[in-house]
Amino acid sequence: MSETDQQRPGELDFSRARAQLEADLESFLSGGGAGLVELPALTFEKGETRFAFPVPGISKEQTFDALNLLKSNIENIRVHTFEPGYLVFQDLGPQLFGNRANPLDGIKFKFVSITGSHRIEIVRKGNLVQDELQACINLFRLFHPRTATSQDPSRQLAELGVSVFHSTDSTGEEADAVAGDSTPPSAGFSRKHGFAGYKKTKQEVLESVILPLKHPEVFTSVARMTRGVETGVLPRAVLFEGPPGVGKTSMARIIAVETGIPMVYVPVENILSKYYGESAQNLGRIFDIAAGYDRVILFVDEIDSLAGSREEGLFEATRRVLSVLLRKIDGFDTRDGILTIGATNRTQDLDRALLSRFDTIIRFPLPNASERAGIFRRYARHLEPDALEPLARGSDGLSGRSIQDVCEYAERRWARTIIAGGGDLKASPPPAELYLEIAKEKMEKNQNTDF
Repeated sequence: MSETDQQRPGELDFSRARAQLEADLESFLSGGGAGLVELPALTFEKGETRFAFPVPGISKEQTFDALNLLKSNIENIRVHTFEPGYLVFQDLGPQLFGNRANPLDGIKFKFVSITGSHRIEIVRKGNLVQDELQACINLFRLFHPRTATSQDPSRQLAELGVSVFHSTDSTGEEADAVAGDSTPPSAGFSRKHGFAGYKKTKQEVLESVILPLKHPEVFTSVARMTRGVETGVLPRAVLFEGPPGVGKTSMARIIAVETGIPMVYVPVENILSKYYGESAQNLGRIFDIAAGYDRVILFVDEIDSLAGSREEGLFEATRRVLSVLLRKIDGFDTRDGILTIGATNRTQDLDRALLSRFDTIIRFPLPNASERAGIFRRYARHLEPDALEPLARGSDGLSGRSIQDVCEYAERRWARTIIAGGGDLKASPPPAELYLEIAKEKMEKNQNTDF
């Protein structure tokens, strides 16, 4: 039960907030050579939550870093007081110009330096919400860099059900949407991945993502000589758009391999929760942990499920998720080497504010006839070239993943036929006619399900 008479949406019970803060900071301090740094306390007295801790010093650089950090968690953070030795940032709330009873009730972050003593105080009337609690944790970590946690972010993400793909995990055999293009691979886009075809899409990925991440100094030099700037050159957020099964996830994995940057894969089911406010908390936590990598690719699959258009009307919980997503992408925008990739098959359903955050939108269409023939050649290598053309014509509208499913199901059905025939059970590969039969069944099923 809350210690306040009125609760804000998503407000944490004080006991729960204290337990979360203590567990997080205990892990942080025990993992990074904390020395004599003590665990700070979260207290609640006279209707007010307070979190305070001493720091070795407060430099101008640290203050600027703190403001950037707070902006990633707090939507409308502003300077409240700016005096020598006393700086206060305050949240003015989600409705900056709305009708609030008292807009100055928002959480305050005080940076105090008096007579050689330095401390940070965080004060909030009532209880905290998750973003405010996370801001408290992040500030403590920022001002104790010598205690930076040695805990592997991969392990922390795994606890949230989020997987991390490292370039060293690759076997060189990426299962992709298309194959069989006879054109030579572009420089910087290795043939070893088997992602052939999609010449235009690959060129966009190469120029907009892979090469800038591999050779940032070249892109920065060109921008300096042409536009006189060095910022806004490297990709920050990219959207992959296309129907299911066309290789969006595989392409993100290939980018990770080509650049040597770990990829954090964020499936929607690991974010969404039936409990109010937890979906936004889950998403914010994943972004915060991922930021622990020096360089990282954050791949958010089915991003339209998290960030539908506000013009269509949203539930409050969904609106909070969208708000967190926008703030986190903006926060990542301040750091080099961090790339957010969203994937969707419904660009038209995305909120306009989110769409504006993406530097580039890359389209992944369904494979054409030549590419479909290449996919069949990849998964049915025993077929003669003249058998591939009818298969390509008879599979119009199928994605690369669907064609892979067709080929694998043909193997199972043919093996069942061999077993049912008895005899010596001598194995043989399926005939081309069986692949075509199953492809037609797949297409009819897709039409009937409006897939």
